Amino acid sequence: MTASAFVAIGLPTAAYAETDQVPVDLAGGTVVSTTFRYGPLNDIDSTAQRGARLDRGVTLEALRQEDRDSTARYRSNYDVSGATRSQAGWTPPPFEYDYIETVDECEDHPESGSAAGWIKNHYAFCRIMKGERVDRVCLLGRCFNLTSSFHVNILGFGSERDRKVRVVTTVSDIRTSSPALQVGTVVRIGNPCASLGTTDNCVLDRNTPASVEKTLAEWRVQSFFSTGYASVAPPEGDPTNPNRLGYMDFWSEASAFVPELPNSRPVTISSPRQKVRYDTVRYLSQNGFNGAIFSNVRAVMPYPVDRPEFTAMTQEAAHIDFAQTQPGSTIPAKAGKVIPGALDGQPLTRWYFNNFDQNRAEARKACVAEWGPDYAQGGTLQCDEYPFNATHQGAARGDGNFSVRVIPKDDNEAGGAWLGAWYSYDRILDGDAFHVDPTP
Repeated sequence: MTASAFVAIGLPTAAYAETDQVPVDLAGGTVVSTTFRYGPLNDIDSTAQRGARLDRGVTLEALRQEDRDSTARYRSNYDVSGATRSQAGWTPPPFEYDYIETVDECEDHPESGSAAGWIKNHYAFCRIMKGERVDRVCLLGRCFNLTSSFHVNILGFGSERDRKVRVVTTVSDIRTSSPALQVGTVVRIGNPCASLGTTDNCVLDRNTPASVEKTLAEWRVQSFFSTGYASVAPPEGDPTNPNRLGYMDFWSEASAFVPELPNSRPVTISSPRQKVRYDTVRYLSQNGFNGAIFSNVRAVMPYPVDRPEFTAMTQEAAHIDFAQTQPGSTIPAKAGKVIPGALDGQPLTRWYFNNFDQNRAEARKACVAEWGPDYAQGGTLQCDEYPFNATHQGAARGDGNFSVRVIPKDDNEAGGAWLGAWYSYDRILDGDAFHVDPTP
């Protein structure tokens, strides 16, 4: 494609007839209009939450509440084969990331093409964008469209060890109405970010590019690039931010233009933004002190008791299921009882920064009132409570919307070990909302 191929001949647009056939020789053509669109695959014209937030002064609590209010959910999925049961008690399985490893996996999930994208879990995110450029050209009494389109697949990788996140961007499904547009269309893809609430949460890894510009032919040869971001932990000891949180938005930007077309200029359009939460805490029992997650989603704690490794907590799972589905029949008795935590109900919120005695003490009072002071039968049984002790919805809340049941000590302790491990695996911090699914 040469510059001479797009020299205007100055005929009025109305004089041209329509044609679908693009001439091989475009010499003397007139570009009468140009459009560029870039948006989520399923709704390319969506304008939801595009680019940087207008209000950069948003508070940490507002960002946390935004996470708690999210309607998106995911059920944790871990390889449980490493869980063991011995005389020393039940040991949870080792943590393994459940990343979105391939573009194909991203494309196979319908939500990936939405404005919100698909958050598979706290460590895995993907979104598919579509770019489309149309140049309307008229030549020798005929008008036709020069069209180029492409997909941009954005895969996000969080961390349970570092305040770092990685974004892999892949250009795919390239289509053009003319072979010449493969080498003539230049596409630039970038991944900007912006700190939220506090500063230093949008630190670019200098070893990775923030943007790449290439022709469509070059994108076919080398289709992807990786961009890394990091956050600087705020000082320790701030009572208003005990989890040492930081937030960042990132998004994709794209432009496409044909340099050899007269007046062809790149127009940059942003994708919807995606939020990342960073933290530094020392109370997660399994993972590292630092983390980076896609937080705008509610996690669902599973009880896969159909697996041999989890049969150790069968009775606790049964208690939770009963409390969620038949709250009116639970102990202690209360008219109109509503117990939170189910998938279709109000979430639970973790409560770490408390003395851990209030909920448990109230639950034990209920067990004693129902089964007497010797309900533990010499230590072989324990008072199991739901919602959990380490939640704001526990027995000490005072509204009576809880359940107690006496179950074997080993079963109760296995359930407690799983809760502590899952809090760590899914990076559930004090104040985070979650649901519980006790069914296999």
